Amino acid sequence: MDKQKQQEKQRLVPFWGAVTTFLFLIGCVVSMTVLFGAPPHIPLLIGCIFAAFMGAIHRFKWEEMQQGIVDTIKMAVPALLIILIIGVLIGAWMVGGVIPTMIYYGLQIISPRFFLITTLLLCSLVSLAIGSSLSTIGTVGVALFGIGGALGIPPAITTGAIVSGAYFGDKMSPLSDTTNLAPSVSGAKLFDHVRHMMGTTVPTYLICLIIYGAIGFSYSSSAAENADVTQITQTLASNFVIHPVLLLPPLLVIAMVIFRIPALPGLMAAAALGLLGAVALQGNHDPGRICAVLMDGFTANTGVEAVDTLVNRGGIMSMMKTIALTLIALSFAGIFERTGMAESLVQKILAHVKSDRGLVISTVLTAWIILIGTGQQYVAIILTGRLFKSAYDEHALLPCNLSRALEDAGTVFGGIVPYSTGAGFTENALGISAWQYGPFTFFGWINPLVSIAIAAMGKSMPKRSGQEQQQKPTAL
Repeated sequence: MDKQKQQEKQRLVPFWGAVTTFLFLIGCVVSMTVLFGAPPHIPLLIGCIFAAFMGAIHRFKWEEMQQGIVDTIKMAVPALLIILIIGVLIGAWMVGGVIPTMIYYGLQIISPRFFLITTLLLCSLVSLAIGSSLSTIGTVGVALFGIGGALGIPPAITTGAIVSGAYFGDKMSPLSDTTNLAPSVSGAKLFDHVRHMMGTTVPTYLICLIIYGAIGFSYSSSAAENADVTQITQTLASNFVIHPVLLLPPLLVIAMVIFRIPALPGLMAAAALGLLGAVALQGNHDPGRICAVLMDGFTANTGVEAVDTLVNRGGIMSMMKTIALTLIALSFAGIFERTGMAESLVQKILAHVKSDRGLVISTVLTAWIILIGTGQQYVAIILTGRLFKSAYDEHALLPCNLSRALEDAGTVFGGIVPYSTGAGFTENALGISAWQYGPFTFFGWINPLVSIAIAAMGKSMPKRSGQEQQQKPTAL
């Protein structure tokens, strides 16, 4: 058995092959998307082919690499189903007048100067309550995006605040999949993990509040902007029935957390309420029309371009590009892990790590790099956690140190990588790419840097007691 393991280890793609494959992928994606404006799907597919070629050179059969792809994709199936349902939800909330109602009332109560702070706080609270950044972006995020445009806030900045708030809540919510995944991989307890994350997340969030507040105060309501707001609200009121009862569906999304309803049934129930509004309030009694909206998205021609841009979205087909992007990225990740390329990279890194500080910093950077390379939060968290767990045991660091490092980079940066699931979803839901809003998603940039800075200072790195070092850590 030991001989078989030794032979398997010798067959793994070495460090130079892993680096070559990784750099090829990054170079291919960046050059084709930035220089030629191509979608990231094809360059990612080319990266998959190159990774498979590298694996074949090192005597990996296609069946082995294919199994790696299948195993990796299995992790993302629940997330893919949620993405599909959110496409249905957006279409249902549009045809039912839910999102137009949210925009209508929001335009009347939110000041431009405080809009970005309000957006950050509101998205944070919703995401914290439901534990899903994508659900937050696809519901209240869509409404806030429309409000920001009407108030004269640049779409890229508005989207940056939406994504920052959504990923803060996703990271800190006990209901979030990544918040549960990180401690399960590292061996930490869930609420120990959440408490320990506050050491890096709270300073980051305060910095974001200051930055968005400073940017927001540079905007003030002008007569022209007030006229635009008036035109948009009047157009919404003339094309949709605006009624307070249509605020019930978003309230249901919050309530489902209180009653511990799983995400998929809860989102479907919220979509059903939107359809009820379409029939009872909007007067849409044509089943064929409603089914077309759920499939292809809502379309309207109000005569006001700004309103058409806001409401023409949603549907299952709007999410298919995101799903295809996820499947291709996960395929690369599956090959990269199965052929041992990820392990070869980490072994080289660990060979130069001598201190606790260096270990934590290396973990953050590795999760960051894997996320950039694969575009997948699950892969960054699981792969980095598996490869670094034994090193944390050797350094007698509590598992919550590892779990926090995984989330500080592996979760929050997921909405910024242009070919990630989060960025693809945001682009489909809001119509703006990560290349545009990424620089303004301050939470995603600052959190990994704060984590590195705290580690470099040797702060907030609790170690196991003598008794704990003799016991194998378990996860809740």
